[in-house]
Amino acid sequence: MKIGLIGYGKMGKEIEQQASFSGHEITAIYSLERLFLSDKSPDCDVLIEFSIPSAVESHVEHAIAVGKPLVIGTTGWYDTLPIIKKKIGESIGCVYSGNFSPGIHITKKLIAELSKNLSTIGGYDISLMEKHHRHKLDSPSGTAHLLSSSIIENFPSKKHITINPEEATKDIHALHVSSMRCGDIIGEHTVIADSIIDTITISHSAKNRTGFAQGAILAAEWIMNKKGLHEFSEVFQ
Repeated sequence: MKIGLIGYGKMGKEIEQQASFSGHEITAIYSLERLFLSDKSPDCDVLIEFSIPSAVESHVEHAIAVGKPLVIGTTGWYDTLPIIKKKIGESIGCVYSGNFSPGIHITKKLIAELSKNLSTIGGYDISLMEKHHRHKLDSPSGTAHLLSSSIIENFPSKKHITINPEEATKDIHALHVSSMRCGDIIGEHTVIADSIIDTITISHSAKNRTGFAQGAILAAEWIMNKKGLHEFSEVFQ
């Protein structure tokens, strides 16, 4: 499989390394020195995009124009998700995720099961805390949104996310998501369920970017012969 990289930062370089281990080839690299939008005929079978939120929509449009399937690893653009889904339609295959680590998607399933059981028992409150490196732009993280959706879908008393502690104290239906940006933390996410009798935690801590890169390559393999917009969790169904 011939892969084109949109964005050549830490994730792009990790994908390049992992692709060679998987028997794939990086045949195009796009960065500020060579813009993806300027290439009318990319030499690749699939594109993997880790850039900035403001560039996602234009990258999707160009991928549609050149007829290449696309994997979107950038986060922080989800307010435009309905627009992008409509633009893609059935033109190309596209898969996105707040996190391409397979371990996170297993964690999401565990959180769903925990939320279902605790809502049946009653007496528990639940919240989420995430930590990332100081350069991460979006807050809460895309992974925090991914995991929060699993809580909201399965814990009936939580209806929406808030990052405001004051709102969380006043609105029992608000799922409080707290964020920290510090140093070089790759990514840590912890769900905390607390009652008067005990505390339950589910945590995922990324040791490096290898899992994200391997997941993005898995997504690229999966989307090759598909059309429409898909979320990475579909790979595990």
